Amino acid sequence: MAHVLVVPFPAQGHTNPMVQFARQLASKGVATTLVTTRFVARTAGGVDARPAAVEAISDGHDEGGLASAASVAEYLERQAAAMAGSLASLIEARAASPGQGRFTCVVYDSYERWVPPVARRTGLPAVPFSTQSCAVSAVYYHFSQGRLAVPPPAADGGGDCGGAARSKAIEGLPEMERSEFPSSVFDGGPYPMIAESALKQFAHEGKDDWVLFNSFEELESEVLAGLTNYMKARAIGPCVPLPAAGTTGRITYGANLLNPEDACIKWLDTKPPGSVAYVSFGSFASLGAAQTEELARGLVAAGKPFLWVVRATEEHELPRHLLDEPTVSGAAMIVRWCPQLDVLAHPAVGCFVTHCGWNSTLEALSFGVPMVALGLWSDQPTNARYVEAAWGAGARARRDDAGTVFPRWEVERCVRAVMGGGAAREAAGKWRDRARAAVAPGGSSDRSLDEFVEFVRAGAAEKWKALVLEGSEGAGFEM
Repeated sequence: MAHVLVVPFPAQGHTNPMVQFARQLASKGVATTLVTTRFVARTAGGVDARPAAVEAISDGHDEGGLASAASVAEYLERQAAAMAGSLASLIEARAASPGQGRFTCVVYDSYERWVPPVARRTGLPAVPFSTQSCAVSAVYYHFSQGRLAVPPPAADGGGDCGGAARSKAIEGLPEMERSEFPSSVFDGGPYPMIAESALKQFAHEGKDDWVLFNSFEELESEVLAGLTNYMKARAIGPCVPLPAAGTTGRITYGANLLNPEDACIKWLDTKPPGSVAYVSFGSFASLGAAQTEELARGLVAAGKPFLWVVRATEEHELPRHLLDEPTVSGAAMIVRWCPQLDVLAHPAVGCFVTHCGWNSTLEALSFGVPMVALGLWSDQPTNARYVEAAWGAGARARRDDAGTVFPRWEVERCVRAVMGGGAAREAAGKWRDRARAAVAPGGSSDRSLDEFVEFVRAGAAEKWKALVLEGSEGAGFEM
């Protein structure tokens, strides 16, 4: 019997889509087990991936997770070593006790390059799952292969509009300015180990090797087609919980690493339809004091009610003198965290002011909420470009001439443009319908998932045949 082991990177933005993927796979009748860390399993109620099972293993930071590490680099090094050993032990234990359900395939977060060697040693095929867009994946892949060059910096050192130099169009990717590239292609970033992982994600994949993408064909058809020239690329998303019409209750991935506040939903209930700007920059991004003040001034100037998520670690940067009056009057609400899917599904929300992390971008598209795109770093500038230029689902803010912040007048301009209705709102609604159609029975992503199910079932049958022919519980398995 096929049994897929799903291994996400233990962070909110990576875990969420892979939990949803595990649920979708299990709903197809494939035995599925999702791996989480012992720390995450104890955080905010743990992980619920039903009908998939969940197993907790050690990342070397069982008591405190990433926050307990001396640095991001230290966590990544220790996490890779600890989880490699823990994962191998889990696979071997199941192989020794077939009654518990031996694993036949591993699907892993494509940043977790320590997984394939473990899978090879234990005789399992390993399939990467990309938690980023097809476009960003293609940029990383072609850049690392030497096929794509980044335009040089503008001569005047200016911001987003500082120069006209563009990359060449290649394999479904459009021409792009330097500021539209993901930051991992540049040297000197704050997290070199993450950048290295980004660029090496698909270094060893060949034309017949499966790679799964959290996207959908209608959204990124050209670049997805380009990727299929080099790997068996399949879009199986959006991996976002999408309740049926009329469904009530909390919308959740089942893995909340941060505790949401419910008061914001009651506040939204008091607002007219489409009137509120929802503002959130995810679980990792840090704006800095200067950008936080520019954002606050822009939101206030736009004159729309706004719900702003500011993590506890960032609260000291809030310009309280600008926000006291609107929060007291009820024109604004500031929370440390919120149930984002419930917020995006709320009728009062008229736009999403976002850093354009891929999960947030897909969620906005899936719920039909137009975006104000402020791409900060990593894959976000590329996603922001696509939100405006390719999908028409929002307005992209431009940085100032120095390239340091998104100024208040850009924030105000974009919020007013998107909240005013028109093309962006209409486009967002169309993408909502296409996203839901893709994952519905018979949709493009559903068909790709069915194709993957056939692959893992055929692999399980081959392994069973090998065990019978060799008469050994330890027979190997290569695909």
